[in-house]
Amino acid sequence: MRFQGDSKVQRFHLAANRQQRHQKLSHSHSDDSMDEEQTMCSREAAEKSIKYYLKNSSLHGLKYIAEESITIPERVFFGISFVLVVILSGFFISNIYIKWSASPIIISTSAKQQLTSNIPFPAITICNLNQALRSRVQSISSTSKNYSLLMNLCSKDYDQTITYIGTWTYFKALLVEVAQPCDEMLLHCSFGSRKEICSTIFNSILTDDGLCCTFNALDPIYLFRNYTDDVRIEPAAENSKFKAIDWTPESGYAKNLPEFYYPRTSGGTGSRMGLTVVLNASTAEYYCTKSMGNGFKVLVHNPAELPKVTNYGFVVSAGREARIPIEPVYEDATPSIRSIKKAVRRCLFSDENDLSYYRTYSRKNCELECEAKLLLRECSCVLYYLPRIDPAARVCGPNDNNCTNRVQTEIESSKTNLSCENCWPGCFELTYKSVMSSSTIVAGPSYQNGEQLPERLFNASQNGNVNDLAILHFYYLNNNFRSTTKSEMFGFTEFLSNTGGLLGLFMGFSIFSVIEIVYYVTMRPFCASRTMHDRRRRRQAELLWLTPVRQRRRLNLQLQRPPPPYSQLGKARPGAKIKQSLWQTLRVGRDPIVYPYLD
Repeated sequence: MRFQGDSKVQRFHLAANRQQRHQKLSHSHSDDSMDEEQTMCSREAAEKSIKYYLKNSSLHGLKYIAEESITIPERVFFGISFVLVVILSGFFISNIYIKWSASPIIISTSAKQQLTSNIPFPAITICNLNQALRSRVQSISSTSKNYSLLMNLCSKDYDQTITYIGTWTYFKALLVEVAQPCDEMLLHCSFGSRKEICSTIFNSILTDDGLCCTFNALDPIYLFRNYTDDVRIEPAAENSKFKAIDWTPESGYAKNLPEFYYPRTSGGTGSRMGLTVVLNASTAEYYCTKSMGNGFKVLVHNPAELPKVTNYGFVVSAGREARIPIEPVYEDATPSIRSIKKAVRRCLFSDENDLSYYRTYSRKNCELECEAKLLLRECSCVLYYLPRIDPAARVCGPNDNNCTNRVQTEIESSKTNLSCENCWPGCFELTYKSVMSSSTIVAGPSYQNGEQLPERLFNASQNGNVNDLAILHFYYLNNNFRSTTKSEMFGFTEFLSNTGGLLGLFMGFSIFSVIEIVYYVTMRPFCASRTMHDRRRRRQAELLWLTPVRQRRRLNLQLQRPPPPYSQLGKARPGAKIKQSLWQTLRVGRDPIVYPYLD
């Protein structure tokens, strides 16, 4: 009976001990998980991670800072050296960045030559120095409205009693009435060794020098935004064989061109293949002029620009023959500079212009619009030759000369209060360089010349004074030229390569160094956290798998039974060994927790 009681007491104590060990096991497992998380986020773990990075980093000099086999002064020496190297490399990189941001564009000569046949022959604008014919002005009364407009054309400022407010319609009618028409000024024309009808290839145009004649200029339908027939001095020729086409310095000519078109290209080099004109000055008809001589004022310009002859044209005296060789100057740009700010690259593409009157952007066209806006703001009028940005604006008269002269002087002197500094050059621009040489015309029956010009023009007995005539030759010297290209001096690739070279020279820095830093800051802690989380889940699974289901049920039943009386309890035999379960055996021999993140 006593042995039977002893065995029951022993079984009861074993069951109670198993339950306590099971609870302790669960608590110890949760404590271990908390210790792992606290250890991973502790200062000691961060110091070990940083030390591991310093020892294994590809940057030069960092491994000596974490080296334990050298003394502390040696570590401080390498640390200070690394900081100085970083500062020095940052200084050189800042110099590169300043140069990249301050002057990102370089203008270089193109390695490939271009043909003059791919660009238009320049526009030639010719103006008689005489503003009005004397025979036509005599019929105008000094008290009429047209006389007020005439004084404006002649730039007379002594008569301040004229107060008539002119309009563009009246001024256009006056110009056609008093100015020398093109068919009277142009006596002979030839282009590309072929004789041309002057009225076919020349058109009347309004400039700051009055009514002039222009050759090879862009048609007004492609020059102005809001085109109307009112902008033409004379109606367009209906039966002309030359068809007007569009052209810009950026887009150039279209692929499919008609047989006869303008602006036309050059037929070749030399005076024979260029433009030759014979002009009549009609000196006897001089009434008012902006010059002290007689002759013509000439300007060679871009076909897509309106000429400003007064300030930029050159004078050819009557009675002389002039030769004007021309050299094109073409500037283009690479598409990569579009990403650079306008204020930095200081040029505009054709689709970036904000001109309200002209379709094609150029610096000259922008300056004309700017001058018109400033005059309208300061003087409440617009000069007759400037863009009519406001159709209701009046034409400036003689009583506005003081205001207009002041504004134009300030614009030309580039003052800050009134200036057109925002008119930047176009990224694609075409200009022309020209020089002139001249000699006196010698004509007579005993003089033989080699020029293929009509002899009747120089017969003094039929055409009056030969000194009223002038002969002009415009031509190319070469059929090819070199353009200049605006491109990036320091693109992002060049800036990256220069920066990488300096960092590699000073610190051994590379793209993989960045990858290392990202790895140690983000990926390594994440992987360590995932590893401990997976290990914790495996331990929980092992705990559930190693605890027999039947044993758990038996333990629950024993815990539900009441304990036996004391009289029935026996004492365990001395020296008897208690048999341990498989889980207890594994629990005792369990290995300590290992953190891969802290190794």
